[in-house]
Amino acid sequence: MSLDLTRFYAADQGLPFPDRWAVMPWRPQQPVPPQEVPAQWQALCQKTLPANKRLVYLHIPFCATHCKFCGFYQNKLEAEATEQYCDYLIREIEQEASSPLHQSAPIHAVYFGGGTPTALSARQLHRIIVTLRRSLPLAPDCEITVEGRILNFDDERIDACLDAGANRFSVGIQTFDTRIRQRMGRRANRDEAINFLRKLGERDRAAVVCDLMFGLPEQTRASWREDLQIVRDLPLDGVDLYALNLLPSTPLGKAVENNRVTLPDVSMRRDFYLEGEAFLARDGWHQISNSHWARTTRERNLYNLLIKKGADCLAFGSGAGGNLGGQSYMTMRSLDTYYQRLDAGQKPIMMMTAATTGEHRWRLDLQGGIEAGRYDLSRIVEDPFPIEPLLQQWQQCGLMHSDGPRFNLTPAGRFWASNMLQALQTLVPQLTLRNDSHAHG
Repeated sequence: MSLDLTRFYAADQGLPFPDRWAVMPWRPQQPVPPQEVPAQWQALCQKTLPANKRLVYLHIPFCATHCKFCGFYQNKLEAEATEQYCDYLIREIEQEASSPLHQSAPIHAVYFGGGTPTALSARQLHRIIVTLRRSLPLAPDCEITVEGRILNFDDERIDACLDAGANRFSVGIQTFDTRIRQRMGRRANRDEAINFLRKLGERDRAAVVCDLMFGLPEQTRASWREDLQIVRDLPLDGVDLYALNLLPSTPLGKAVENNRVTLPDVSMRRDFYLEGEAFLARDGWHQISNSHWARTTRERNLYNLLIKKGADCLAFGSGAGGNLGGQSYMTMRSLDTYYQRLDAGQKPIMMMTAATTGEHRWRLDLQGGIEAGRYDLSRIVEDPFPIEPLLQQWQQCGLMHSDGPRFNLTPAGRFWASNMLQALQTLVPQLTLRNDSHAHG
């Protein structure tokens, strides 16, 4: 079989690709008609799905401020609104937790995302975590992550999360540079951010991870290097290095479109990433995925790794997204509609896709492997030889080390991983898939 590989070749001089493509987790596209969703959900709840890793995602759709780069802002933070939401979220968990679907497999990771989960009160956070642990079959070593910001995340909230059973905190720092932070809508300054993370880490009761972002407005190599040095000197268990994903609908996206703000170009973003990778490698950090590093054995990053490998995910809360056996779904983003559906005793699903025949399995297996930095194409195709010349060309350009269908990404390859993933996702369907290409590992 002959494939047209040349359009996916990397340039052998300068940048290997003109730009870095963002890739969202693959999901099937065929929607279930709205009138059929309740019955399909009820049928799904009575099933025991094929063996697969299982996760839980909870969405907290409130923020005290709207960060200029963020596309996930939904609702303004108000005490009365969060109390009502907490009551309904617990109702959603409890009304379906006893079903065969929810009890049929251990849950390996729970993730509180948003929004800003730590915007909830200490009592609310404690109630939700305790409800989860009481109602669902969490594995003995289940990773329970609470994502948050420095703003409002006081000792009382931290104590409540820890006492209820949370064992991982993911704190969105983005940068310690006070000027850039304030331009992005963050209130805490450099010293406040450092002191918060130091105090949280010194508690030594949970994994503490922070996010750094590269490609921000006015970010320089010097400011990026200082961010890395600060992370090195803090008692952290893990760190994420994320490229800014510019969304046109955000305040920052509109400012860039109107030429009020300029961002570092892709060449500079690549240099930021490579400097970060080299800095952390010299300091002994272990790279878990393309964007995540661990310094201690306490940090596993389970939720993020497993979701990209195609783990089943139960979703709770307004605006939450889940995936079960190849069927993805999202709950109502409107709080009023979310409450109305729960009052009627229904799962508040806004959108659901039809079950797939298995294509999602090889796509997610490939995606998970590239996220981990290594893969063997013979896992999903009978004869990967037609693609091997492309792997060899990418190796010549310094993006990977390949041995037939097996490859390991170099640091540069990890930066451009999304480009290579898209290329392989385009080429693989033209080959013969293995019958067991849905294997998980």
